[in-house]
Amino acid sequence: MKPKKVVELSRLLNPTDPKWAKDAQWGATIPEDEIKIEPYIFVHDRCMCEWIRLWSHAGTHIEAPYHGYLVNSKVTIGDVPIETFVGEGYSIDMSFVGKEPDMAKVFERYERFSVSGPMITREHIKQYEKENKIDIKKGDIVLFWTNMMLPDIPVISGDAAGYLVEKGVKLVGTNDDTIIYSFMAHMNLLQANIPLVEMLTNLDKLGKGRVTIIALPLPIKGIGGSPARVLAITDWEK
Repeated sequence: MKPKKVVELSRLLNPTDPKWAKDAQWGATIPEDEIKIEPYIFVHDRCMCEWIRLWSHAGTHIEAPYHGYLVNSKVTIGDVPIETFVGEGYSIDMSFVGKEPDMAKVFERYERFSVSGPMITREHIKQYEKENKIDIKKGDIVLFWTNMMLPDIPVISGDAAGYLVEKGVKLVGTNDDTIIYSFMAHMNLLQANIPLVEMLTNLDKLGKGRVTIIALPLPIKGIGGSPARVLAITDWEK
């Protein structure tokens, strides 16, 4: 079979755009150094080459268990089996959780996470599975998104992450603009040796059915994260 429809899930890194990187990514201590390109001419072969300075979490990226230093894992990006990054799964729209109605929780959550949306629990994920007649299986890749906007975006709880661990998923992703992980979700997944994909895009174009997902980081040992090219195949020629 040949892919019939391929959807780009990675964000373009474009340091040539003067507006790029002015809205810094979370955790980028030197935004202007997220990516730097220094071109030069390799005279011997009459060709252009570039030195690239690249932050490990620039744009769409994947985090290995080593990234969570409290997890105390030695599994870096270059150690994760390649099979982890390729498989079938779902793009899950959690917009139905709505806004957080409890104002005390809104203020408390905003102070902790800089967002004020509700905490997504395992029951929310089970509800989505039931209403959409899907079943997250062992070895699946699961990507989360919503149609909500800051600061009202929801937060994936440690409880929800625990459910994904119990289901045996192998890779979890978010688009970060409309949904984020809590600290405990982050740690629970990494501790279970489940890498995380962050800063995805176009998740709303994947539909509710099973899709093939390919998320490939740079195979570098000794680092906790790597920029990645991520895509989904939603339809195949038969």
